[in-house]
Amino acid sequence: MSLSREVKTSLRVRYAETDAQQVAYHANYIVWFEVARGDYLRAIGLDYNAMEASGAFVVVAELSAKYLAPVRYDDELTIVSRIAELRSRSFRFVYRIYKGDRLVTEGWTAHVVVNREGRPIQLPADLRERIQGEASFRGDAIISPQA
Repeated sequence: MSLSREVKTSLRVRYAETDAQQVAYHANYIVWFEVARGDYLRAIGLDYNAMEASGAFVVVAELSAKYLAPVRYDDELTIVSRIAELRSRSFRFVYRIYKGDRLVTEGWTAHVVVNREGRPIQLPADLRERIQGEASFRGDAIISPQA
């Protein structure tokens, strides 16, 4: 069972996202993670524009992707995203990409919230409250189960 809300994002692999063999180029998965992340934030009532207007910028500090099976041009994918960890200045998203019922990719991104000068800051109260409203916590971190 997930300890935070899961948001599903659907997309179709575009021809421009593939290589000569019509297999999705690996860097596009990172873009798909971002698309899913944006959908998640909108689903909990947040968006990058509002956060940036308040002086809080969310940057990717680290990421990982494990490719379990290739996807090809015109495949329909579902990306399941959720927040798996929340700390005072950072948080972590996890992603699962499915082609039908088959898990084809797993990954995560770690994010730090910084000010306009690029210095880490505390998560804004509205961001923390929205995330906490969507998740179960023990202390200052969401405890994510092992898959």
